[in-house]
Amino acid sequence: MRAGGHAVVWQRDGRARYVFPIPDDDDPLDLGYWALLDMNRSRFTRETTGPYRGLATVVVSRDCHELVRERAERDAVWRGATRVVRFDCLACGACCKDNRVELEPEDVERFAAAGRAELARAPYARRDEGKIVLRLLRDKRCRHLGASNACAIYAFRPAACAQFPVGSECCLYAREEELGIVDGDRGLTST
Repeated sequence: MRAGGHAVVWQRDGRARYVFPIPDDDDPLDLGYWALLDMNRSRFTRETTGPYRGLATVVVSRDCHELVRERAERDAVWRGATRVVRFDCLACGACCKDNRVELEPEDVERFAAAGRAELARAPYARRDEGKIVLRLLRDKRCRHLGASNACAIYAFRPAACAQFPVGSECCLYAREEELGIVDGDRGLTST
């Protein structure tokens, strides 16, 4: 973990603790932070003593136990602790399928500045729980995702899309759920 890996430590009482390097506040693509968000968490403990000194930890809520078990099973196909992987988003597009993208005020402003203010209204977007959300097509694909997996609004896409980290837990989960790709199985280059 000190070299950049992540772990889930199961304790005797059935509790799980997620252990990872302290997220870098200046890196919006920090994978530890995104793994926290995937578990509906944003806060963590900076350990100052014991075996986890210098690392971040968080107790995994019971409703996420199955999620972390699935991640561990998925990652068990690798023999070593580290590997280099390369993803080709245009060969995938899984993150643009059955996903909720909430628009921030800056996104709406960016659409307007690009001459596409209509993207924040129907039929491109809808209101849900007080938020403006991109609408999906009947097959649950983002309506801006082309057949070649290219984004039709890439140059001014929402911040949630622009900041989505390739290779994060969210990315790997989408690849498995939407495409049936368990990384280490196919579509991934390992060196």
